[in-house]
Formats: sequence, C-alpha cells, structure tokens
Amino acid sequence: MKKIRLSRRGKIILIILICILLSVVSVGASLIMVDKKEVKNKKPENINYKDYFLNEAMTTNDKKLYKLDNSEIIEVGSLKSGVSLNLESDSYIDKGYFKLKDKDYYIDYKDLKEYEKKEKDTFYLNYVPFNESIKTKDTTNLYQDKDCNILVSNIKSSFTFPITIKEENSLGIVIDDNLYYIKKDEGEIVENKNTDLNHTESLAALVYHFVYDSTNPEEKRECLNANSSICLSDTQFKSHLSYLKDNGYYTATMNDLEMFLDKKVQLPYKTAVITIDDGYFVDAAIKVLEELDLHATLFLIGSAGKPEDYASPNLEIHSHSYSLHYTGECPDGQGSPIKCLPKDKILEDLKKSRDQLNQTTVFCYPFFEYNDYAIATLKEAGFTMGFIGGRQRITLESNKMLLPRYGIVSDTYVDDIARFVKVD
Repeated sequence: MKKIRLSRRGKIILIILICILLSVVSVGASLIMVDKKEVKNKKPENINYKDYFLNEAMTTNDKKLYKLDNSEIIEVGSLKSGVSLNLESDSYIDKGYFKLKDKDYYIDYKDLKEYEKKEKDTFYLNYVPFNESIKTKDTTNLYQDKDCNILVSNIKSSFTFPITIKEENSLGIVIDDNLYYIKKDEGEIVENKNTDLNHTESLAALVYHFVYDSTNPEEKRECLNANSSICLSDTQFKSHLSYLKDNGYYTATMNDLEMFLDKKVQLPYKTAVITIDDGYFVDAAIKVLEELDLHATLFLIGSAGKPEDYASPNLEIHSHSYSLHYTGECPDGQGSPIKCLPKDKILEDLKKSRDQLNQTTVFCYPFFEYNDYAIATLKEAGFTMGFIGGRQRITLESNKMLLPRYGIVSDTYVDDIARFVKVD
C-alpha cells in the first residue's frame, strides 16, 4: 500500500486532532466514572461538602433523618418539607451528611436548600417554660399545629422536652426557636427544673385614646378640640412606653393574654398590655410603637376607619363595635346602646365588626359600659374576651369578659405608669 506522506504542517495538524480526540475520550470516561460513583455512592468522592454548607437550612420535600451507628449511617426518622434546621459547619461525614446543631442526627446535603427567611410570629419565645416536661414514647412525633393535624417529624427515639404551652390535647415545645406540638397521649408529663425565671400572676393593661404629632400644630388643635382630657402628645406617649422598654417589660398580645388567663402559658414577670381605643389620632402612636418595637392593640370603631389604614407589625386590631359607639341610647351612665338595643340589632353590628376584623373574638365595651345583657349578647356573637375600665390589674381570677384597664389621660405621667405596671 502506498504510503501517505504528510508535510510538516500536515503532521502538526494531525497531532493536534489526535490530542483533541484523546481529550474528548478521557473526559467522557471520567463522566462515566463519576456517573457510576454517583449511582454507587450517591455523590462523587471529590466533592467539597463545605461548598454546600448552609448554617440555616430547610428540607426539600419529605426527607429522611439519619444517625451514626458504628460509623454507619442508619435511617431513624423523617422530616417534612420546609422544616428549618440549624447545622454544624465542621460536623459532616463522608458522602455529605451534615449534623444537626447540638443533636446526634444527620441529614443528606442533597435534601437541603437555603433557609427562606419569612416573617413569623415568635411570641412563644417570650413565654416562661413550665417546670414540667413531656417524655415521649419510643417514637416521637412532632406536629406543626396544636390540633396535631400536620406531622412535621417522626423520629424513632424517646426525648424529654420542656413544656412551653399547655393545650387541651397537646403540648407546645420549642426546638431551635421553632414551636412544635406533641400529643399528650404520646408521652408522659414529668416534673423537671427547666427554668429559674419568675413568671407573673397578674399584669396591668393600659388604655390610651388620642395621640397627636407634636410637630403638627393643626393636628394638635384638632386633637385637643376633640377631647383634651384623653389627648396626649407623641412625646408624652413615648415617655410612657420608653419606661416599659427601658425596664424590660414584655408587651403582650391578645393571644398571649388569653392563653395566660386560660393557664396555658406563663408570661414573664414583667408584662404589660397596651391598648388604644376608637381609631382616631393613631398614626403618631404607631410611629412610637415601631420606633421602640413594642406591641399594642387598637380597639377600632368599624365606622371610623378601615383596618388597613392602621397596618403595622406592632399593632393588632380588635372590635370596639362597628357603629355602637354613641351615647344616650340606654338608661344610666352614658347610655351605651350595647346595654339595651334589640338583640338582633346588636348581633348584626357585631357580625359586621367581626367580618371586618378577621373574625376577632376580642371586644372593648363602648364607654366601658356593660350589663348582663351586653355580656350574654357578646358571647352569643362569638366573643371570648371583653375590656372595660376599672383601674385594676388583670389576674388569673379575672372575668375574661370584664378585663380591667388603667385609663391614661393627659395628666398621666411616667411615675403613674411605673406604679400601674409594678409587680407586687
């Protein structure tokens, strides 16, 4: 066969083509090897698992939970999708199983994604744990809701958790700043020294009305003309709330208060409730609440404004009736109509208010006036708590439909606030 002679340039081109071909073959072989390893070991040996580490992570879909037993990874339970986890950056083993922080459990790195930070209500972090714990059986089921309808985790092991919330059929526990529930019949309640913190047996609720912007002369004039006795400047309001802030008071929500009265939770030793009635001259008060990051409740007259007009993460809104806030309708006192109007008229108004306020069950009596008829009608309408005046502390023995508050007026000063909220 006749030999093919190549020029110098042709030889160089041929050598280059051969090198390219060998490179492609090599890469293909490597890819095949990696694929085989991924099938065999689930992940390549040369991966840097730290590249996948996330201090705060969450599960993707429903995933398995593992434990290390004599250097072997064994399955011990499961986690539902969206469970947030804290991981230990230097505690992982070959093949990419990360250790849960302060726990002897592991999760596959492929089952994690970056934690999606969302605003969530962490009210439960303020509660004082009971000196009682729940000791689970051989299998521990954690639920997302107090009715235990949504299973979050199933672990084949027994644990003992401090109790933070006592519901009728379940117990709330806190793990890594997350609230979970355990069915009462899936464990045993045992005495345990979980905390040395004091909890309160009573608290003061304060009631404000109008707060004006001291830099706005027109707003000040309108506020004083409306009712000078319950009209405060934002600076005065801030001085009151700064006292609470500076002295470590927790400003409770309505949910906190109701669970406290139902003996489901223990509130901090220094706890107070801030309320604002009506819905007029509220903007300046909201600014102070947000600046100091304290919580308050607005009892809104439904006809006075829309709930969205007062939207703030520091303010919750409940009912002051829709349009029953007027005088002279009934005998005695200021004649609040809730004391004597036909029941169907009152129920119609209360339904309208509840529909406007996401079916609230918390009410403030107009002008602090009530009678047995008003209380019975409120209960029939679906309300579970009612606020009046009274200048007394709320205790565990207080009637939930007649909760007293300290009325704050224009000549109330910081020393008065200190006296109202002081724990005996």
